[in-house]
Amino acid sequence: MKQADGAQEDVVTRSIRMLADHGYLETTVEQLAQAAGISRATFFRKYGSKEDIVFADHAATLERLELLLDRPDLGAQAGLAEGAQLVFRHHLDHPGRAVARHDLLQGVEALRDREIAMSSRYERVFHAFLRRVLPASPDQWVTAVALASSTVAVHNAFLRTWLRDPGADHGERLVRSLHRRVAWLCSAFGVVAHEPARPFAADISFVPAGVRFGQEDDAAASSSGAAPIVVVVPEGGDPAAAAEQAARSVYEALRC
Repeated sequence: MKQADGAQEDVVTRSIRMLADHGYLETTVEQLAQAAGISRATFFRKYGSKEDIVFADHAATLERLELLLDRPDLGAQAGLAEGAQLVFRHHLDHPGRAVARHDLLQGVEALRDREIAMSSRYERVFHAFLRRVLPASPDQWVTAVALASSTVAVHNAFLRTWLRDPGADHGERLVRSLHRRVAWLCSAFGVVAHEPARPFAADISFVPAGVRFGQEDDAAASSSGAAPIVVVVPEGGDPAAAAEQAARSVYEALRC
């Protein structure tokens, strides 16, 4: 069984490298199949199209992530941190594939769109986990959406940092740093390890546009030991959309 898994890994990695080196549009499925030593029909049956094989390993990673997050002992912070590390380590374990895919995506817009869609699948897995473990509250859904998207965005920023210098030591340092960043992110959203989650109760506030904070608010923020995140919602605006924008802002602040 290990030999079969290894053989599949080699086919996926070699195919991605071939598409990157010889051109995505110029390389045919027949050429990929020939390089893999299999027929065209077998290639389609096992790996799908050229686009499918570029992301063929993500299906297994998503399954592993779902299994991890299904553990009953995981709270929100631990689940997000361990889940982000699991996905990140998948790339560290297959550096040749990760670098080849990164090189390929730089020149093929359609594949970058597929990558965005794949990130959305990871967000949905994290979102479903958070909806299950966060305590019920009027803001639970918004908290889950914002925190899931922020976690995936931070992971992707760390991945791009590693891809600029894909060394083993560098990768391990980033794994540890990723854990700390996700913990900080959870704290910013009011989700603290081993404590009941407080979705948006104190650290994140929704306020109408035009509202200004006085000295009392500044003093409260200073005494809390951590600056709150304030999400300004335009009149008639959607809090969920505002939370999505806040998540993207958090990502920009955390970019390496």
